[in-house]
Amino acid sequence: MTLDEQKKHFAEFTKKMAETMLKKGFDYAGADRLSNFKLAGAITGTSGQLNCLNLIATKVARLGVLLHTNKVNNESISDSILDLANYAVLLDQLQHERQINKNSRTIKRAFRT
Repeated sequence: MTLDEQKKHFAEFTKKMAETMLKKGFDYAGADRLSNFKLAGAITGTSGQLNCLNLIATKVARLGVLLHTNKVNNESISDSILDLANYAVLLDQLQHERQINKNSRTIKRAFRT
């Protein structure tokens, strides 16, 4: 793949990532687009980040099977790769939100003393 082909593929892939993530967000959550990860984490006694990481691990395992057997009946390998990339972005969003909340709590504590 040439550099130009790589740039074109990357642009197309990330555009599809955004479209898919934003569209699926309407199906899975309300105003807080990360709420299902947080709720599932709370249900299992972990965090939204660990719940998302678990979904990433499951997606990687599925991809391994699909790539090894090359037998696809439902979700394509390309769809699985797209989901994996989006889960990574969602994990980054969860981590970013956690850091913002942590910084906010630190600032509030500083003003209480």
